[in-house]
Amino acid sequence: MDLARMLLDARFYGAKSDPIEDVEIVREVSVDDSDEARLLILRVAHGGRHSLYQVLVDATGDDILATSPELYLGAVAGGVGTRHGEDLPTGAARAVGGEQSNTSLIVGDRMLKVFRRLEAGENPDVELLSRIPDCPNVAPVRGWVTAEIDGTDHTLAMVQDFVPDADDGWRFALGFSALDAPFGAEASLLGEATRAVHEALAQALPTESVGLSELAAKLTRQLDELVERAPVLAEYADDARAVYAALDGGDTRVQRVHGDLHLGQVLRTPDTYILIDFEGEPARPLADRRMPDSPLRDVAGILRSLDYAAHFPAHSGGAGSEDPASWAQAAAEAFLEGYGIAPGPLLDAYVLDKALYEVVYESDNRPEWVDIPLAAVRRILGRE
Repeated sequence: MDLARMLLDARFYGAKSDPIEDVEIVREVSVDDSDEARLLILRVAHGGRHSLYQVLVDATGDDILATSPELYLGAVAGGVGTRHGEDLPTGAARAVGGEQSNTSLIVGDRMLKVFRRLEAGENPDVELLSRIPDCPNVAPVRGWVTAEIDGTDHTLAMVQDFVPDADDGWRFALGFSALDAPFGAEASLLGEATRAVHEALAQALPTESVGLSELAAKLTRQLDELVERAPVLAEYADDARAVYAALDGGDTRVQRVHGDLHLGQVLRTPDTYILIDFEGEPARPLADRRMPDSPLRDVAGILRSLDYAAHFPAHSGGAGSEDPASWAQAAAEAFLEGYGIAPGPLLDAYVLDKALYEVVYESDNRPEWVDIPLAAVRRILGRE
């Protein structure tokens, strides 16, 4: 059974730029009468680091969670892990297509999100969404499953409301971009939804005031980590440090935020936008993702995603807008208007940080896309 091959071929495995040095089975549970299907917790050694992954494999070692979702439901109902809140849904299940980091199963009017990469501590998706169930722009969490690994609880899966009749925000925006149709009205509505979620989080969880110099230092530390992960960024490091160093004097409010907001993390319903996947940026440590941050991190994420949507059609061989930069700029202005803020140095710094992070993410997961954020980094720093 070649588990390393399976991981490298899997869409959910997030360290494809590193060679896999070892795969250790930390936990193994048979999930069918034939003992051929097994739920595994794997400790993967890669690039001098270790990561835990949750998989459901058949006798050949292929992951079958998406094609045999009832087996996973049966395994958890049978006692794999500890259940919290609402009981697991039962009945016919199907996997949601198009996901990468995790696998979601639709069961009736509920969705079971299975976390593939496991980290110690409470998953932010559970932590945040369980605290704002009345916000109309999220799908509330109803229950979750944890398992103790190495003496610490890890979140295996969570149950939340299924959002019917919804379109993926990324595909929705691409439909406009591919036709060179204005996205301003939609971007404004998304801005309103994002603001509503931020306000709900600020009411449910503590906020605090921090100095801009402290945020600048944090962004600089993140820059150093990103350069280490993606050496191609080294030539831009000094210019990026200068952008962060200019954030001096005054303070700003920080709170819990989404942390990895982009068009692929929203759903367009007939009435509004729903924000999903509150885990934060997967390449950052969990402890960092659970720290309060400026809501501008999420705003920057959407602005960067609009730029992706503008440039993606031509990048993938399609037609798209004749002037992608103008399409993205118009959509960005409408989003900021809907959210209720104006551009400024702090937002610029977060947009740069997001573009730098995207270079690392694309290098790890989709190397053929890395030129999109690299071009953005050059634009932001005045290199183009």
